[in-house]
Amino acid sequence: MKKIIYSLIVCLSVIGLYSCEDETSQDTSSITYYATLELNGESTVFWDLGETYEEAGYAAEMNGEDVTDQVVIEGSVDVNTPGIYTLNYIITNVDGYSVTKSRTVYVADGTESAIASGEWVATSATYRDYDGTITRFSGFPIAILQTAPGEFYISDFFAGFYDQRAGYGEDYAMVGSFSLAADNTIDATSASLEGWGDSIDEFTSGSYNPATGEIYYEVSYAGIMTFYITLTKN
Repeated sequence: MKKIIYSLIVCLSVIGLYSCEDETSQDTSSITYYATLELNGESTVFWDLGETYEEAGYAAEMNGEDVTDQVVIEGSVDVNTPGIYTLNYIITNVDGYSVTKSRTVYVADGTESAIASGEWVATSATYRDYDGTITRFSGFPIAILQTAPGEFYISDFFAGFYDQRAGYGEDYAMVGSFSLAADNTIDATSASLEGWGDSIDEFTSGSYNPATGEIYYEVSYAGIMTFYITLTKN
């Protein structure tokens, strides 16, 4: 009988121990509140060269409270230098979970021009001829920005072939510049591809067609291939 009573006491002690552990676990649990973040205005902005940049604003909430003042902005816009700038807006909760939104700012000369600054894409007429092998591609966005009247920056003369289509990344874009003459002919003034440390071999047949709004040019590269590019405003 004593053995039975002793066994019952041991069992009850074990059950009580687990119950205490459960209660302790429940007491130390917590709820994670995630932040929400929204940008005011557009996520892509075109800004006139030399004009003071004005932030469109943003709003953040967490657990029903306004936490906009906790948003951190990474990046800056140099309004005196034509180019593409990215601003990252970040809000982080007490547990270290972050929400990020981004805004892209294109800074360009606002002087009226036949070629508009902004995003352009290659049309279906675009292709690469690699020693007789034809590869067609289209639709990858690139940036063309006027840096001065008649002078333009282009984010990729290859229209996204390597950096986007092949997925190599931005170091494999043929970044450069070109000029637009009064007769709508186009000539490349600089070109460089950081990833391979080289440039184009030759730029020919460059022109802007006011009737269609398209840019056309041919670029030979690496001694074995030629890109036939037709661009249209996105």
